[in-house]
Amino acid sequence: MLTGTADPGDATAPATGRIVAQRRGGDAPQTSEDSNGVAENSDTAAGQRPGRRADLLALGSYLLGALFVVSPLLAHYGQRMAIRPGDRALSELFLGWAARAVTHGENPLFIPQLNAPFGVNGMSNTTVLALGIPMTPITLLFGSQVSFDVLIVLGLAGSAAAWYWLLSRHVVSSRTAAWVGGLIGGFAPAVASHASYHPNLVAQFLVPLLIWRSLKLLEPGRSVRNGLLLAALVVLQVFINEETLFLVALVMGLFLLLLAVQRRDRVRAALRPLAAGLGVAAGASIVVLAYPLYFQFLGPGSYQGGEQYMTTFRMDVLGLTSYGSNSVAERLRTLGAPPPPLGAEEHGYFGWGLFLLIVALVVWQWHDVRIRCMALTGACFAALAWGTPLQFQGEVTGIPGPYALLQHLPLFDTVLPTRLGEATNWAVVPIVALGLQRLIDLRGVPARTRRMLLIGVFAAVLVPAAPMPIKVALRPPVPSFISSGAWRSYVGPGQTVVVVPLPQWDFETGMFWAASTNAELPLSHGYFLGPADGVRGRHAFVGPVPRPTDKLFSVAMYKSTVPSVTDADREQARTDVQYWHAALVLAPDGAQWAPTRETLTALFGPGRQTGGLWMWDVRKLS
Repeated sequence: MLTGTADPGDATAPATGRIVAQRRGGDAPQTSEDSNGVAENSDTAAGQRPGRRADLLALGSYLLGALFVVSPLLAHYGQRMAIRPGDRALSELFLGWAARAVTHGENPLFIPQLNAPFGVNGMSNTTVLALGIPMTPITLLFGSQVSFDVLIVLGLAGSAAAWYWLLSRHVVSSRTAAWVGGLIGGFAPAVASHASYHPNLVAQFLVPLLIWRSLKLLEPGRSVRNGLLLAALVVLQVFINEETLFLVALVMGLFLLLLAVQRRDRVRAALRPLAAGLGVAAGASIVVLAYPLYFQFLGPGSYQGGEQYMTTFRMDVLGLTSYGSNSVAERLRTLGAPPPPLGAEEHGYFGWGLFLLIVALVVWQWHDVRIRCMALTGACFAALAWGTPLQFQGEVTGIPGPYALLQHLPLFDTVLPTRLGEATNWAVVPIVALGLQRLIDLRGVPARTRRMLLIGVFAAVLVPAAPMPIKVALRPPVPSFISSGAWRSYVGPGQTVVVVPLPQWDFETGMFWAASTNAELPLSHGYFLGPADGVRGRHAFVGPVPRPTDKLFSVAMYKSTVPSVTDADREQARTDVQYWHAALVLAPDGAQWAPTRETLTALFGPGRQTGGLWMWDVRKLS
């Protein structure tokens, strides 16, 4: 997709050489051939030092950029959280669960403390075990909140750094071009919009490596080694985010198909090593992933097919030319306005400036077969990200989108359509880097003039699209009844805790409480994906199987009114408490939760205020 050393049309050339001999308007730096015939820069030790200095500056700038994005959280640490933090609460709980699985020797693929006593299939949810398990020491020492923030910073900076490494070592010779590409790869809305909620989608540092190792399969002679290395990356990515891995596979498949149509002779020669390498990669991956995938699709709490609400997440038809809700341009335009309704899932959103620059670079470099293939791949996935029906300027139309052809296919029916737009961002990264490299190498313009012009142009298109610090709100402290462990004296083995308001995306209190205990607090409810009606193998459903008493809770939660409670309701509540195996019913303190507490009192009698919350001891009922 990106690499090669020969002519612009030879995308099957050895993938470890830099593209230095194919730029327009100038000679390439001198190179020497290594033992495998791969062209590499023949820099002296003295010449390499500036490169290492540039690398350090690039990595440092990415780290500072990541810290800038999360700076509102760091300014008053522990007292702030992202606006609408439902997904963050779930991620913190998953990180706490990973630490608990390590320290208690529990099955990391199944979470019995969520949706207790029935549990949750962790493989069917994004438990980020490949991130959570290594973060166990930090989670145990400082809590899952700190682990989450560390992962966001490392994810943003690491994703940018991974693209920078790939570009600077295998695509362009200019560190500046690679640095700009890394900025887009790590801080575009497709990545940065998830900084408030999704460490699994911010952590895209394996994407450029997966692309690189996939292209290495085209090389003859090292099929076993290349296949095993790709398999290792595949396994890691499965335990970060399977959706991203699925998307990488689609992207590489389409890219190679487009390449084969245009360079049949060259691709034909690479088919044998490609097939051998894929066979090794698939075989090695299956050996490691056989049981986790079996557990995901056939284990307890598994489901088949996505939840219908997922299909509503789509990119606007004008999404590529719009600015992200947290971009510099949009924040200046809406200065003082309330936060937008959706702060994540913004894939595309380059803004007019960057979009027009991308189009210009594609047209200018259309002679390069790689540019053609990447541009067509990116455009295809942008169209699929529109979902179906199409949305135009925020209004859903009745016009079916291209995604309608795929939405009912296996795996596609579990994908959020908008996330297909991530592939567009991956295509844009090398297109911009190669274009900037060629602009840098233009002859006939004084170097100083050329440098100032490029800085001005790229600043003008990149700065408006750059992310601003995330928007935050006050984070309520965890009640001492939870943080001190006082709840343990009430909850025995096999018993659960009912937190009202019921833990959901828009009512995250209970999830944060459970996360603060590293998933030790057994929640009867929760925010997760499981099978509809609790029947294994049915389509996905968000949350547990609804019970009649949940409806009364929902009235108090969403309407802030106390529902009428009858004797029949109290008897049903007793039945539901037994269904949940509940020992305690807890509710937060505060005036806004008064209707919730009054509803609980009407059902279970007077509660007791203790340790910063209200408690109803229902052990006798269950």
